[in-house]
Amino acid sequence: MSKSQLEKDLEIKESFDQMLDDSYPDVKIGYATYTASEIVFNCDPIAYQIGLAEHEDYMREEGHIE
Repeated sequence: MSKSQLEKDLEIKESFDQMLDDSYPDVKIGYATYTASEIVFNCDPIAYQIGLAEHEDYMREEGHIE
């Protein structure tokens, strides 16, 4: 059974978020701690969408997704 488009999109987003979070440390402000993916997603949504699209292209080129 093939994955739905929603499942594929979620897989790509989770992979991109994990890559960001593995590449940069968490940021602590007061008692709150934020991951790199949360910061980029909320503070610069355009950069997040561009990075996500580039990550999707990379995953396709590497054969991780169809």
